[in-house]
Amino acid sequence: MAKDSEQQVHLTREEREQIGRRTNAGFARVERAAVDEGTEAIPTGSIGQPLTEEEIRRRVGSGNFESAKNDLQSGSINS
Repeated sequence: MAKDSEQQVHLTREEREQIGRRTNAGFARVERAAVDEGTEAIPTGSIGQPLTEEEIRRRVGSGNFESAKNDLQSGSINS
């Protein structure tokens, strides 16, 4: 719990997403991948259509969807 003298900073959703993208790109740069000789290239193209807000809301639940849109929500440590 933060002390009264400590000031908490809340990042916007866009800032949290940017941090996540940079983190994932860093992991991708150092990730090791072994491919057996003669194996075809791994497809890296798009795997589907972008989800609509309604589809996301249906999958995660309305309450979770609305909470995720709140810019004061901190990111999950375990995700």
